[in-house]
Amino acid sequence: MRHGQVQVVPNPADGQWRAREADRLPCSSWLAQFYQRLHGALVGSGTAALELALRQLGVTGTWRVAVPAATCHQVVAAVLNVGAIPVIIENAADLLLSSEALAPHVNGLDAVIAVHQYGLPCDIPALRQLLGAHRPIIEDSAAAWGLHCPGASLVVTSLGHGKALDIGGGGALFGDLPVDGDIDVWSPGQRSRARPALSPALSIHALPALMPAVARAQARSQRLQQQMPGLLARLRDAGLEPWAGAGAGAALPNGQYLAIRTREPPLFERLRHSPHAEALGVCAPAAGALRELPMLRGRGEVAHGPQASLELRRNWVLLDPIAALDHPGRLAAWIGDAR
Repeated sequence: MRHGQVQVVPNPADGQWRAREADRLPCSSWLAQFYQRLHGALVGSGTAALELALRQLGVTGTWRVAVPAATCHQVVAAVLNVGAIPVIIENAADLLLSSEALAPHVNGLDAVIAVHQYGLPCDIPALRQLLGAHRPIIEDSAAAWGLHCPGASLVVTSLGHGKALDIGGGGALFGDLPVDGDIDVWSPGQRSRARPALSPALSIHALPALMPAVARAQARSQRLQQQMPGLLARLRDAGLEPWAGAGAGAALPNGQYLAIRTREPPLFERLRHSPHAEALGVCAPAAGALRELPMLRGRGEVAHGPQASLELRRNWVLLDPIAALDHPGRLAAWIGDAR
């Protein structure tokens, strides 16, 4: 696969060449460059990519893996699927996993999954400073595109519907060392493996969808980088408080949603239930969803962060920035509902 002048040619080191990977391997390496990594693996789902990442790190049944409270339940499922213990870190006030919320629990953790939830940039450099050089961080970029936060050990993404890189299904893992050794595809050496292969590979028939998906993600990201400052200024001028990251960057949020803090419950209710909310993709983060998962009973832990409460989480409203830019009249009316 080519992108500009980039062409990656498979070069199997051990002679056990898997014929059906002839297209998939160069494609995954091509995709890895967008995540600033050297190698990639394309698998059947984002959950499978997380499982593969944990196994690459050498996970065992005694590992305790930190998972932010505000994330998809499939992140917890991936930890449980590899036999490890998910530790849910409550951090309702900030939406994303922060070093402040993680610090009281850090000594009992073996790995951390840092999620760019809603496309907002998690401060991975701050997490790395807290964890030290060797404790692994898995960066979950399913909801984000174009974020480059140094410090993660591995990067995973989902390729499913509604994700930042959407081909309708699948997932990917990226790293600086080869990460495809455990993928379950036919090969001459399959009967002699020391342990079973883990993840099903992404179908080669899905590969043609990747380049258009990357082009769409790039175009969306470029548009938001250009127009987000004006959108943020408009919200602030109306007295609203759009999300501003701490330390992660001066990077503007350019993912699925823009978060707006509403410190008073009446304002939350007006914005969330405005007649214009649906057209603007307005929603609210799920409160306490991970804590209530039946799959966690007896198999996981909940570690409360500083000042974590359901009421603080309810003070956030999520706005689709593309819908807001495409419907300025609706946005004006929605802002008017806030007054």
